[in-house]
Amino acid sequence: MDDRAAMPERLAAFLSAVDPDRGRASCVHYEPMAGGYSRSMARATVTWSDGTTTVTETVVLRGDPPPGQALIETDRDAEWLVHQALTQLGALDLPAARYYDATGEHLGTKCIVMDFCEGESLQTWLEGRDDLAEQAILLAEQLAQIHQVRVADLPAELERPPDPERVIDDLIDLWEVIDRQHVNNSPIYRYVNTWLRANRPAPMPPTLVHGDFQNPNIMIDGAGERRMIDWEFAHIGDPREDIGWYNLYSSVAGTNLYQADPAGFLARYRELTGFDPADVNEWTVGYFTIVAAAKVAYEVLNAINGLATGAVRSTMAAHQAVGAITTGNGIYLDLIAGLEQAEEAS
Repeated sequence: MDDRAAMPERLAAFLSAVDPDRGRASCVHYEPMAGGYSRSMARATVTWSDGTTTVTETVVLRGDPPPGQALIETDRDAEWLVHQALTQLGALDLPAARYYDATGEHLGTKCIVMDFCEGESLQTWLEGRDDLAEQAILLAEQLAQIHQVRVADLPAELERPPDPERVIDDLIDLWEVIDRQHVNNSPIYRYVNTWLRANRPAPMPPTLVHGDFQNPNIMIDGAGERRMIDWEFAHIGDPREDIGWYNLYSSVAGTNLYQADPAGFLARYRELTGFDPADVNEWTVGYFTIVAAAKVAYEVLNAINGLATGAVRSTMAAHQAVGAITTGNGIYLDLIAGLEQAEEAS
């Protein structure tokens, strides 16, 4: 995907073959994109001609980087399954998933081709704004939209939790795996695992979970329209995972709209979803801020293990992994202390 000389011809041939009813495709511009830390991204301008009319459009390519270069390994087949299904349902605002090179034989790697989103990420759009409480409500509405997608409408191939009562336990178990497999001996992971297990809240009915709900994964255009991108971690699980992960990520990267107005955010979110305040409240968000980090922490620690063994060679992966671990450890300990104080005060 990074070969600017070869990719225009390869992309044009792929599009012409996969959608012959639109005529002949030509790629008139192609450039790799910055962004996606775990995937290779590119932007292309494509023209379609059926002999009488010509249509020009911009698409985005999202594929796997070369082996050993990614911080986190995810499954393009699973991402395409979710993204395509959501496109067909039309229930969410997201760039439409258009085509998929499932083998990599056409585009050099497994690759999703989707519509291009005009605008900028919510992360940069929020810089310098002072209406954060209002923006928190809008974010709660967007998250509620995701969690209101009917699980029954999602593809049967998308894995369902075998035991909905154990969704939280499975996340806690992953923290135990992290501790057991990490190249370093860290008592922090054993402590986190023990605390999470002792303070586990009641489970909720599983919903669609974005899995990486954060400001950089929300595109906003000049009209204020927002679209959710990057569905590589999407799965069926506890909806509170998304709120917790957003809170964790945004506490590090800023701007944290949840923290701008936690009560208002959760009130609007519960109003739209119908969830009980006993299940969705500031304490459970704090809990899920820790437990929801397990999946990403697992992949980050795998990258650190790979750095130690030589399987991972990316300097970017090294920088990101070490930073994520050291920052995350402090956040987990501070959150546990805060949650315990809140329990004592109640």
